[in-house]
Amino acid sequence: MSIEKMTMMNIVGDIDSVDDVLRDLLKTRKVDLVSAVTQIEKSHFLFDVSDKNVDMLVDLNDVRSFEKSEECQEMFQKGEELKAILNLDLEVEKIDENLKLVSKEELHEELESICSEVREPSTLLEALKKELEYLDDFHINSFKEMEGFPIKVEDLRNMDYFDFKMGILSKENLHKMKKNYDNILAVLLHTGSSSEGEVYFVFYPNKLESEISRILRSLNFKEILLPKKYSGTPNEIKDNIERQKERLHAEINQQHAILDGIKEKYKDRIRTIMEQIWITSKLDDIKEKVAFSSNYFYISGWVSLSDKTEVRNSLKDYDPMLIKYEDEESSEMPTKLKNNWFFRPFEWLVNLYGTPSYNEIDPTPFVGISYMLFFGIMFGDLGQGFVMVIAGYFLSKKMELFGGLISRIGLASMLFGVLYGAVFGLETVIPALWMKPFENINDILMVAIFSGVTALLVAYVYGIINAYKRRDLEEGVFGKEGVAGVILYITLLVTIGGSMLGISIIPVSVGIGISVIALLAIVFRLPLTHLIEGKRPLHGGDISGYYVESIFSLIETFLSMLSGTISFIRVGAFALTHVGLFLAFETIGHMMGSAVGNVIVLIIGNIFVLGLEGLIVFIQGMRLQYYELFSRYYRGDGRAFDPVKLSK
Repeated sequence: MSIEKMTMMNIVGDIDSVDDVLRDLLKTRKVDLVSAVTQIEKSHFLFDVSDKNVDMLVDLNDVRSFEKSEECQEMFQKGEELKAILNLDLEVEKIDENLKLVSKEELHEELESICSEVREPSTLLEALKKELEYLDDFHINSFKEMEGFPIKVEDLRNMDYFDFKMGILSKENLHKMKKNYDNILAVLLHTGSSSEGEVYFVFYPNKLESEISRILRSLNFKEILLPKKYSGTPNEIKDNIERQKERLHAEINQQHAILDGIKEKYKDRIRTIMEQIWITSKLDDIKEKVAFSSNYFYISGWVSLSDKTEVRNSLKDYDPMLIKYEDEESSEMPTKLKNNWFFRPFEWLVNLYGTPSYNEIDPTPFVGISYMLFFGIMFGDLGQGFVMVIAGYFLSKKMELFGGLISRIGLASMLFGVLYGAVFGLETVIPALWMKPFENINDILMVAIFSGVTALLVAYVYGIINAYKRRDLEEGVFGKEGVAGVILYITLLVTIGGSMLGISIIPVSVGIGISVIALLAIVFRLPLTHLIEGKRPLHGGDISGYYVESIFSLIETFLSMLSGTISFIRVGAFALTHVGLFLAFETIGHMMGSAVGNVIVLIIGNIFVLGLEGLIVFIQGMRLQYYELFSRYYRGDGRAFDPVKLSK
C-alpha cells in the first residue's frame, strides 16, 4: 500500500538486436520507456570506461533518433484491401508476443504477392457485377415496357428520312404534350407504362433533330438509349439480355469460387502477416524513444526496484550489452501504485482526480476506508448493498477497478444495513445491532460530524507528511494545512466544541492563546521559513501585498475549517433521507389496499432508491473526498507509470 521505488535503467546494445531487445522488454510489462536522446543530452547516460565498452561510449557522439517509415501504414492498407475483397476477419484480441518476426521487406513482398493474386479475379468480378447491374437497370427500368413492340430496332435505325427516340414522359408532362400535339412535327407512339410514367416512341424527320430535341427537353423527356449492339424486336432483345445475364451470373460465380479458394489458401497466413505488421508497427512507435548510433542502440526507461532483477534477467542472453541503473530521485519519476487486492479498486477514484506524484503518500487506503465509511453511513441497507455487490461482480468483468469499487461500497452498505436493521428498506425484518437512524436523528448527525472530523485530522496528517517529503517547510509547518493549521483546528474544536457540549477540556483563555500563536505562525509563515532557512529578504518582494494576502488567507482558513466540518453533516442527512424516502414508498404501498400492489410498490421503490439515490450518494462521497479531504493534502500532479506492452 505504497508508491513503488523507481530507478532509471540505461541500456546499450548491438543495433542488430534492437527489435528482439524491445520485444523482451515489452513482454515483461515492467519498463516505462523515456527518450534516450534526452537522457544522453542531459548527461544521464554515463558508464564506466573500459576496454569492453569504450566503443559503445565513443558512439554516443553520433546518436540520432529513429526515423519512422510509411511501410507499415502501406501494408496496413493492403491488409484492409484483402479484408474487404475476401471478407476476412482480421481482428486480433490478444497479440502473440512470441510470434517470429521477419523483415519489413519480406512482409511487404509476401503481402504484395497475395494482393496481386487477388486483384485479377477481384477486378474482373467488379466489372462483371457492373455489367450485370447495367443490364438489370436497362431491362427493368427502361426497356421492359416495350417488349410487345413488333418492329425490329435495326429497321428503325435504317430509315433514310426519319429518325426516332424512345423514352418516358411523366403524366404531368404528357398532359402538356397533348395540349401542343398539333404543333409538334413528330409522331408519338405509346408502347407501355412504367413506374416513372408513360413510354413512347417518337418518330420525326431527321432534318428536325434539333427542334424535336429542344421540345422533348422542355417536356423533361427521359430518353432510353438502346445500344447499337442490340437488334431485333424488343422481345428478341429481351431474350438476348437474359442470355447475357445468365452468362454473367455464371462468370461471377466462377470468380467468387476463385476468391474463396484464395481465401481458404491464405486466410491463416494473412492473419499472421497482419499480426507481424502490427507488432512491427508497434516496435517502430517505441523506437521513437530509442537512440541509435552507427553500431549501437541506447534505451532508457523507468523500472521499479522490485522488478529490476526480472527485467535484467530477460536481457541476459544479449551480448554485448551494458545496463546501468540510476537511483537518484527525479521530479520526472512516474508513479506506480502498489495496493493489495482489497484497496486496489479505489485507485480508480484516486486517478480520476489525478495521479499521485512520486514524492506523495499514496492516498488509496485512506480513500478506501473513508469512502466506504461515508457511503455505508449514508446508504446502509443489507439487501440493496447485496445487489450492489452482485452488480459490481459482473461489472468487474468489463471494468475491473470500477466493478470492484461498486462491490466494496456494497459491502459497506451491507455492514451498516445490519447495524441499522434495514433490508430492502424494511426495518422490521432483522433487529438493529446499533441504532435506527430515523429514531436517533441527533445521534446519526453526531456520528457524521465525528467521522468527518476524524477524516479531516487524518487529511491534515497526510498533508504534513507530504510537505515533509517535498521538503516544503513553509506549508508543512506554518501553512494552513500544516502543523500550525492542524493545531488551530484541534484547538478550535476542543474550545468551541467543548463549550457547545458543556465540557471544559481546556480553559478558554488557553485555547485563545494557542489559536493566536497558530494564527501568527500562518500569517508570518514566509518570513519564519526564510529565517529558519537563512534566506533574505524575509518577506520576499512586496511586503504590504504579502500581509494583505495573509490576512485574507486567515479568513479563507476559518471558512475552510468551518465549512469542511459542517459539510459532513450531509453524511447523516443522507442516512435519514435514505430511510425517509423508503418510508414514503412503504406508505404508498399500504395505500394500494392489496398485498400484490404493496409488493410492486416496494420493488419499484427499491429500484428507484438504488438507481437515483445510490448515484447521488456515490457522487456525494466523491465530493467529500475531492473537495473536503484532497484539497488539504493531495495534489495529484504525478505521471502514471506506463510500461510498454503489446496488448491491443
